[in-house]
Amino acid sequence: METTIAMKLVDFSFQSIVGKLGKMLEEEAALLAGVEDDVRYIVAEHKSITSFLMDISTRRNLDAELKNWAQELSEVAYDAEDSIDEFDCHLRSTQGFFKHFLRSIKLLKDRRNIATEIKKLKVQVEDIKKRHDRYFHPNEATSSGTVTGLDMTDRYSDPRIIGHFVEEAQLVGINQSRDKILGWVMDENCPELTAISLVGFGGLGKTTLAKTVYDDPSIVGGRFQSRAWIAVSQNYDIKELLKKIIRQISVNEEQIRDVSGCRDARLNTEQLLNMMDEAQLVQTIRDHLHGKRYLIALDDVWSTVAWESLSLALPQGEEGSRVIVTSRSEEVANYSCSRNRQFIFKVSPLSPELSWELFRRKVFEAPDYTCPPELENVGREILQKCNGLPLAIVTIGGLLASKPDKKLEEWKDLHDHLRLEIQTNDMLSKINQILGLSYNDLPYYLKPCFLFLGTFPEDYEIRRKRLMRRWIAEGIVHGVDGLPDEKMAERCFNQLVNRSLVQPSEFDYNGTVRSCRVHDMMLDVIISISRKENFAVLLNRHSTLTTIQPRHQRIRRLSWHGGSGGLVPNTDLSHLRSFASFGVDVSPPKDYRKQRLLRAVDLEGCRAIDYFHPKSFSKLFLLKYLSLRNTWLQRLPDSIGDLQNLEFLDIRETLITKLPNTIIKLQKLVYLLGGPSIGFKFPKGIRKLKRLTTFGTARAHNVHSLQEIGELVHLHKLGIAFNGSDLSLRMVEEISALLSKLIGSLRSLKILHLVNSSLKKALDEVALPPLPLCKIEIGCRLGELPPWFASLKHVVKISLFRTQLQLKDLQVLRNLPALVNLNLRYNSFVNSVEDMVFDRGGFAQLKFLEIVKKNVSFEEGAVRSLEILKILRPPESVNGIEHLHGLKEVHIYTENENIIEMVKNIAANHSNRPKCFATLLQS
Repeated sequence: METTIAMKLVDFSFQSIVGKLGKMLEEEAALLAGVEDDVRYIVAEHKSITSFLMDISTRRNLDAELKNWAQELSEVAYDAEDSIDEFDCHLRSTQGFFKHFLRSIKLLKDRRNIATEIKKLKVQVEDIKKRHDRYFHPNEATSSGTVTGLDMTDRYSDPRIIGHFVEEAQLVGINQSRDKILGWVMDENCPELTAISLVGFGGLGKTTLAKTVYDDPSIVGGRFQSRAWIAVSQNYDIKELLKKIIRQISVNEEQIRDVSGCRDARLNTEQLLNMMDEAQLVQTIRDHLHGKRYLIALDDVWSTVAWESLSLALPQGEEGSRVIVTSRSEEVANYSCSRNRQFIFKVSPLSPELSWELFRRKVFEAPDYTCPPELENVGREILQKCNGLPLAIVTIGGLLASKPDKKLEEWKDLHDHLRLEIQTNDMLSKINQILGLSYNDLPYYLKPCFLFLGTFPEDYEIRRKRLMRRWIAEGIVHGVDGLPDEKMAERCFNQLVNRSLVQPSEFDYNGTVRSCRVHDMMLDVIISISRKENFAVLLNRHSTLTTIQPRHQRIRRLSWHGGSGGLVPNTDLSHLRSFASFGVDVSPPKDYRKQRLLRAVDLEGCRAIDYFHPKSFSKLFLLKYLSLRNTWLQRLPDSIGDLQNLEFLDIRETLITKLPNTIIKLQKLVYLLGGPSIGFKFPKGIRKLKRLTTFGTARAHNVHSLQEIGELVHLHKLGIAFNGSDLSLRMVEEISALLSKLIGSLRSLKILHLVNSSLKKALDEVALPPLPLCKIEIGCRLGELPPWFASLKHVVKISLFRTQLQLKDLQVLRNLPALVNLNLRYNSFVNSVEDMVFDRGGFAQLKFLEIVKKNVSFEEGAVRSLEILKILRPPESVNGIEHLHGLKEVHIYTENENIIEMVKNIAANHSNRPKCFATLLQS
């Protein structure tokens, strides 16, 4: 598997460089004078290299020389790409400056440099090619036959077989799930053929659960006339699977002869099956199952193609037949259950207590399975690393059960070195094998996306947008065939979710995954692969670069997870492409001039950083992503203006209140996010940043600043704040003009003024209703909503605070057809003794509602789609929660214990049994 991984990463790296060389040939051919043939050689050689990689990607037992060859090729690709990018940046940095003098001199030097680098690259590729020819023999590629995804090492059989044979004592927490699925299987009110999908990531026990249902006495007893259990796996042979079904459903030989048309008595059943093509095998199964009640279990289905091929053999009918499908892919689950999604069962990790029960049953002896008190604490700590994964619990429990003495020292040692044990201990290796299958199944373009998850700390909540932007900045994701980078990154993220490789942890108001986590055991697999392939280097409190990084390997990605001993002096970081640090105590470098190849610097959450060297960013020509979010930084250095390729700058939750004048030089900037609630002051000339799509929260302090914002015609998202006393008439007019000018492009608008103001007049006078708006946040005194609010047909999220609206304005909001998320925060409505009443039929799409400091009543039939209700500091009463039939969560924050008890009681007796989260605040 290691070599297959290496091949895929090499292929990915080389595709990137060849794409850039090809583009340079097309667009900058004149600059490559003297080396055009060398470039063409490299581009052409890439094709044969890629072909070779594909040929050997399924080989096993590859020798060390070939592994080294793949690694070396990857390093060459990285080095070449760095040289080309740096050359390109130097070239473009001269355009427009001293055009007739400096540019010509600089170009001569840079052309010599790029020519030298390309010639070096050609020599390296030629040398690697010679070694490839010397060590590769074509016959070896197929000498061992086709290798399946399970052939990760010769020492092990299929590790998933443990799901088929589980002792009754180990079936912990399975009863409720089994009974639910069994109910679906046995439901006589559903006579048509029904697919039931069990979906979840590897090691959750999908096979065990399905096999328990399949072998249940009520099924084995004869309800179904034909049954078959088929393990599909990654590299299936459809004809072999169809033959297995035929054997298990006991098709007689005469039926097989009828379909095949062969009457040669010398041929037995197996010989007849081997003669049949796929269509004949399908027909044989369909003929035999027609009119029968059958149960087919398809275990470990990896693709919709596999499901589609097998489902052709299963005839429709009204006999009550069932198909059970287990898969790691949500796409497979949705596809197989396309007729009725209610039969998708998402298998979840075990709770801590069920994990402990399963662990005890595996480690200790019946009938009580008692754990000695001195072992319980360390045992539970080991279980925390398993994070509810039955595969890991059973496997690690089996290892501890094999140690007869049950010594505390041995258990502590396993806890302290569990990651190493999983990688090196034969008894634990099946964990990585099974989880590694998911990685092995990824297409080449998703592999680096997945490995990148390993740069985040354990149990870290990874925001979707942050991850996608980092992928793009580092060139891991590129748009293809006209598809923008952002859309391609979103597709990649969704594929990781659908394949159950990441666990969604938070959803947006429209159901989009907002953030995710990686299971601890899967993270171990990622880190192991990443280390072997030199994809990324991780530093924590217990490691330094000298202990974890071989001297000969260049560090391309560095992720620092805490501690002060990680970055040793004189460490060569000149090849860094990305640097990230995590933890409030981490003190990252203040100067990055020696890391000229950086594409991304992510310092979010590093409270120890409060300044940079004045020239820190002066050499970072390639930097695209810079996040300083949630740091204690008070100002940006002027050298920020030297980041000529910067596309993303995040200064949210910092102390920065003013942008330096040099910010206007960032001609490629797309996202400028940040500032405190009062907004950041920006310099004259901000209109030059023509690529900006996201800008805010900016502080508009005069008419000219508003006019400049109005020239940013590509803005999709704008946050703007005002301070001081009421706005002048000229400012009010300019605000109306600004919003009218941007009305066609804005999708998100945030407008703040925390003192009494005339913003109401400015908003009322907007020339046309802002129809495209999807999100709007207003924090200023209005008294009533602007007249165009009723026209917001596409708005999905509204946040209001200090608006002091009248209760009648609630009727405007209730009729907005697309509204999903409504936040009515502090002083959004005037104080009154009247309840805020949500009446029948209003807010048809609303799923999330947050209300602060109001008495609230919900009538029967109100807010039918509401799923999450948050009420902060209700003065006296909350009525009618029992009428919210779709409710899933209630969050209550109050100083009144009686209200908390009341809400808890309502939730406990609610028809939908929503989760109740109650917080008693200090009065």
